[in-house]
Amino acid sequence: MTQSPAEMRVALMAVGKRVTPDRELLIDIIGRNPHIDALGIHRLAQDSRPRIGLATVYRTLHLLEELGVVESGQLGEEHTHYEIRDRDHVHLICAKCGSVLDVPSPIDRRRIAREHAFVVTQSRLELVGLCAACQRDAADHSESAA
Repeated sequence: MTQSPAEMRVALMAVGKRVTPDRELLIDIIGRNPHIDALGIHRLAQDSRPRIGLATVYRTLHLLEELGVVESGQLGEEHTHYEIRDRDHVHLICAKCGSVLDVPSPIDRRRIAREHAFVVTQSRLELVGLCAACQRDAADHSESAA
């Protein structure tokens, strides 16, 4: 279920919520910046709308999460990151540099849930390790130390 910014706007209107200029801007920012945190969204929003408040960002994120068009996760950090709810995917998180790579899920979670008459309300799969660049850096350091 890929959510485009246009589909997110439709979801807002379907539950009687207005698509305000602030919400429009925040939807576009989230769509262009996967895995962004609320402060990052706020900083980018202030480039276009200097008076937008952090409370507006949090209220909008909460609403979009309730509608099921945005999902949040820690991604190996102490604060929450947001992304458009998209196809099933796995987050590969580098423990050293913090990079996050989305890869298609190796299992069809929806099919598994259907087969067991199970209603899924939340699903996350995060694999933490070292990205290719950090592995190269670690190998280079170990070679130079030898």
